Amino acid sequence: MFDWLLEKATVIDGGGGAPYTADLGISGGKIAAVGSNLGGEALNRLDCENRTVTPGFIDIHRHADAALFREGFGEMELRQGITTIVNGNCGMSVAPLPRARRAEILRYLSPVTGILPDAPEFESYSEYAALLKRDPLPLNVGALAGSGTMRAAACGYQIKCLDGDSLKKVRENLQDAISAGVCGVSVGFAYMPDMYYTPEALAEALAPMADSGLPLVCHVRGEGDLLYESVREAIRAAGLLRVPLEISHFKCIGRHNWGIQLGKTIELIERARQDGADIRCDVYPWTAGSTQMACLLPPDFLRGGMSAAAERLRDPKQRVLCRDAMSRPGADFENIVLSMGWQSVYVSGLKSEKNRWCIGKNVEEIAAELKADPFDSAFDLLADEDCDITMVDYIACEEDIDTILRLPYSCVISDTVYPDSGRLHPRSFGNTAVLLGEYVQKGRALTLEQAVRKLTSLPAQAFRLKGKGLISPGYDADLVP
Repeated sequence: MFDWLLEKATVIDGGGGAPYTADLGISGGKIAAVGSNLGGEALNRLDCENRTVTPGFIDIHRHADAALFREGFGEMELRQGITTIVNGNCGMSVAPLPRARRAEILRYLSPVTGILPDAPEFESYSEYAALLKRDPLPLNVGALAGSGTMRAAACGYQIKCLDGDSLKKVRENLQDAISAGVCGVSVGFAYMPDMYYTPEALAEALAPMADSGLPLVCHVRGEGDLLYESVREAIRAAGLLRVPLEISHFKCIGRHNWGIQLGKTIELIERARQDGADIRCDVYPWTAGSTQMACLLPPDFLRGGMSAAAERLRDPKQRVLCRDAMSRPGADFENIVLSMGWQSVYVSGLKSEKNRWCIGKNVEEIAAELKADPFDSAFDLLADEDCDITMVDYIACEEDIDTILRLPYSCVISDTVYPDSGRLHPRSFGNTAVLLGEYVQKGRALTLEQAVRKLTSLPAQAFRLKGKGLISPGYDADLVP
């Protein structure tokens, strides 16, 4: 007897093949049988004639590490068919969190992960993982160990080169995370403190994951002028560790780079794949991203964390240096303001009541209302909010997104951030709707079967999520009818 029998469904099974009509028998949370006219007894029956059934969608790039503990978590994911997510991306997991560094780390993560509720008490990654298993969650949650957080837990955001004790602690943190069952390790070369790593230094720090099969999930150092060299750096890091590479939210920033840098970089990836490297990428179907507004600043201004950056912006001499660095091309960071302009940078979230009027406006609009210079307006706002601002930045073009979506090794993600205030990027709650509506139904880039594969079996394979991503006997019955 089945627990459920879904009858006469149009099945898109996640493997990329053509749809077919079948009955699905479900028992004990697993797909027990797939076939025509299964019949037999079932506790529950669902008539799925004229309805399409797919595997549950998998979003391997979200930042819900802290949001898991909030009331109502899971609703906006499940409403768009997402039944599995992976957190801890871009080097920014919320664990480990040693007591001595807790406030400093959470302060840095806040624009991306939001505030961690007071109730959860943990220090190590294994303690965090145990908390997630304590109470049932509304959907399946996987986690990455964030390289940046592991490093910050060892020595904060100030030190450029790890000493022996710090290196040992980073490795201990990683070993603990691997033992706790993480499905990969993320690095954010564009963020503090991962930006201090060279590929060689990163491989030395992450030595416990070498030859593990766990993917290195990489937010590359630059995604515009620096895209080619940054992807090459990521390929080298994964090669030194002899692990698969997942390039996070693959895109190309800057009008002058659109249609140029991406093609060269894809050629680099495909040469490496032909040489045997296990490389994949993921992409969100939006021209706008969302992250910390502080990441617009040059790397030197971020040294020491958010409060240190805000303090520098309160110093008139430091502001002159910062403006100068952001007003000219450079080789050490991706200068979004120079390539896209302040009109492309929107304030989406901040904490203070007095600055709430800025939410939803771009920096040029804010400057116009203040009758001030955009640089001064942005610096004043960052300093006033102690750099705790989330932004939405318009940086990519539709044609490049189409190209990446068509790559046979690209998954679809949302890159959802979870700030505590302000406006969410619509990808948080509408990512699959936009993919299926704009890119499939309107015929822009993908067939429905291709899109479902990029939302199901492909991310499951990339992150070794057993029992996920396919409609097949023995797989978990995470289904979207």
